[in-house]
Amino acid sequence: MKYFFEKFKGALITALVFIILLGFIYFRDTERHSENLFNEEPYVFIGDEEVLSVEIYYSKSWILLESDGEDWFVIQDEENLDADKNIIDHLIEDIKNTEIVGTVPINEVDLDQFDFQNAGAELVVITDVKDHRFIIGDKIPVGSGTYVYVPNENIVLVVEKDYLKKYMNMSTIDFRDKGLFGFDSSQVSRIAIWSGNFSADIYKDDQGWYVDNQDQIIIVDDKKIEEILWIFSRAKVLDFENENPQSLKRYGLDEPSTEIIFYEDDRIHGLIFGKRKDEDSYYIKSDSDDAVYSIHKSLFKRVPKNIDQISLE
Repeated sequence: MKYFFEKFKGALITALVFIILLGFIYFRDTERHSENLFNEEPYVFIGDEEVLSVEIYYSKSWILLESDGEDWFVIQDEENLDADKNIIDHLIEDIKNTEIVGTVPINEVDLDQFDFQNAGAELVVITDVKDHRFIIGDKIPVGSGTYVYVPNENIVLVVEKDYLKKYMNMSTIDFRDKGLFGFDSSQVSRIAIWSGNFSADIYKDDQGWYVDNQDQIIIVDDKKIEEILWIFSRAKVLDFENENPQSLKRYGLDEPSTEIIFYEDDRIHGLIFGKRKDEDSYYIKSDSDDAVYSIHKSLFKRVPKNIDQISLE
């Protein structure tokens, strides 16, 4: 009996040593693979290239953004709609500054494990050098990072967590330029207002702002006028309701309740207010195009409804 016990004991020790050896080899290879993954030379996705267009593909929709060298446009129904240059510039900058933790060679892994079939988005960035295509997949199981597949390079990148997340739920409207006017308020020398029974022509001279009321000149509060200019020059629409409306009646713009016009040098910027869209917004139309927009009710409230709202206290 003692013989068999000693023999079993020796076999057990041998097995344990073998298991420890296998474990050591496994962890050494894992560490080596990890070092290869995270210590490679930085992978440059988009270098110092001029971006000509960006395509974003979602599961049920897609967005096309194009540049003419100076301005950006959202392409929709074969129309070039003004895009928000700041948003697109930030998107491109975020792509160029991607923090790449490491790379995974395709021939060493099963591509299906990254769930690129259910990708959050696929992006195609066309530059003056080449077309860059990449697909954003799953987050890595451990740690903080996201898999990105670059088909043209046949490689999977490991990038920072929540990669480009703020852009992934954006629609065409989100990339549109929502600026209503964008005029230079310092160059405005006249404002015409009509609202209900109130109307006024407000002029500016070297002494400040005043209302020419035919019978008399009314000096108004410069600060209040400058505030109106500051707000309207930076106003942004809430939504693009209809690019080519067949009728303005449904929006109450056939018989507007309020109108305000800004005279900037040789340019005129006019705006009419229709009926309420809901509790928080109004339908509006600019005189620069046929489109109908919605604007926050606070902008409507900024239009003076009587002389007391702009006169000196």
